[in-house]
Amino acid sequence: MSNPSESDSSEDAYYTYNVSTSLLDLTSYEEEVSATNAKRLLPTSAVKGLLVAVVKTVSTSVGLTWDSLCFLAAYVVFSKQKALSLVHLLDISKDRLVHFLMWRRGLLFRPATHGGVIALSALAVVSAGIFSKAQIAAQDLATNNAIVAAPNTPETIIPVGRPRSEVVTYTVKSGDSVGEIAEKFAISADSVKWANKMISDTIKPGQNLQIPPVSGVVYKVNSGDTLVSIAKKFSADTQTIADYPFNYLDSSLALRAGQTLVVPNGSIPKPVAPLVPTRAAPAYIPSGSGVLGWPVPGGGVSQYATWWHPAIDISAPYGTAVYSAAAGRVIVSKAQAWGFGWYIVIDHGSGTTSTYAHMSALYGRVGDNVSRGQLIGAVGTSGFATGPHLHFQVTQGGSTVNPLSLLP
Repeated sequence: MSNPSESDSSEDAYYTYNVSTSLLDLTSYEEEVSATNAKRLLPTSAVKGLLVAVVKTVSTSVGLTWDSLCFLAAYVVFSKQKALSLVHLLDISKDRLVHFLMWRRGLLFRPATHGGVIALSALAVVSAGIFSKAQIAAQDLATNNAIVAAPNTPETIIPVGRPRSEVVTYTVKSGDSVGEIAEKFAISADSVKWANKMISDTIKPGQNLQIPPVSGVVYKVNSGDTLVSIAKKFSADTQTIADYPFNYLDSSLALRAGQTLVVPNGSIPKPVAPLVPTRAAPAYIPSGSGVLGWPVPGGGVSQYATWWHPAIDISAPYGTAVYSAAAGRVIVSKAQAWGFGWYIVIDHGSGTTSTYAHMSALYGRVGDNVSRGQLIGAVGTSGFATGPHLHFQVTQGGSTVNPLSLLP
């Protein structure tokens, strides 16, 4: 067989073979096998002859030609050389990688560590999904009748003890009256009538009534409305409207047309009655225990204690003197532009504290000991306030209490 020319091969090795009874010659055109190597492979003529005989016998028994066996032998030698080349390439690559990692070990330590942790975590998740066969039975989710479906009802169900923030719908039942419905929802009968634009107490079964969350008026803001104008319209207090948490007013007290406001304790005047332009603060007749003294003598209560406003607001002209309700030590004296504004907190001992907020002046510093009736500040409009008043709040044992129960 003639040797292939140089143009017949590129980087691949080509093999040919010469068949003789005395020698099996395998020759690569990339590297010529020397005579010394051939003698090393086949040292004696006897061994060579025996090898040829064995090869012929095997080829005859398995049905292969001599040429096929010689090609197979050449392919084995070729595969061996390629395998050795691959191992050598991997060895060189390993040395270069080790050199690179040693050179960059300071920079690559953190990425390698994080990558290893991520890989191990991913492996753990995948392995858990593969090997875990535990399943949750559907019936286990309702063990002991823990989940009970509520009956189908058109009424809005409010959990007991949770303050309502929205207007709910109530369907009148046979025998219901406006007063009974109002009592059920702890609001006034007039509030129910105002929310439903009723001019009489007549209702009928199946009728849907809108029930406001508290006694008062539910009002949709019109263009040009302000808190002051709305308060005047419904004979309410601006600070009470601003403090109601579900009106969602920020410190700017800005209103937008179409916004729904709840006006707590507001009222719609009867058509025959003239519209009251202003609402004077009602004077309060003392009837409490007298443990504390009035911080603003002569002031009137403009907002009483509620669940959303656990204090009383005492209205008085701007700059009116504010006095300590009892002897104690000043623990907070702070001026800020939001919330309480300028305020003082006095610790009276036995777990009782009093807070004086929205003031225009502070005459007490933290650590000062004050006596009952001592001047500590002045009425103002600082913080979240719509007009001059004093926010007076009392806590006992960490819980707020109605200040009126402790005043004389």
